[in-house]
Amino acid sequence: MTFKAIEVEAASGQRTGREYTLDVASRQAAVEALLGMLGKTSADAQVEPSRTLVQVDAALWTIVDASATALRESSSLRRAGAKHKRVR
Repeated sequence: MTFKAIEVEAASGQRTGREYTLDVASRQAAVEALLGMLGKTSADAQVEPSRTLVQVDAALWTIVDASATALRESSSLRRAGAKHKRVR
């Protein structure tokens, strides 16, 4: 599975621009891989499993499944046929 670790601002929830792509088997493995990339241990981080948030020092990271988003079609492709249908 492919996961993305995205850094967000704690106050606003907006992305900061830092993100990592993680090819691991599970969300827990993604959290461990993120901590390894940041040079931290699980004792240094506070993990909230219900929302998959990881707080390391002042940074807040969210883990999302990136493999499902790669398979989706764009909305314009899904609606392309519907634009030309006419109801009689």
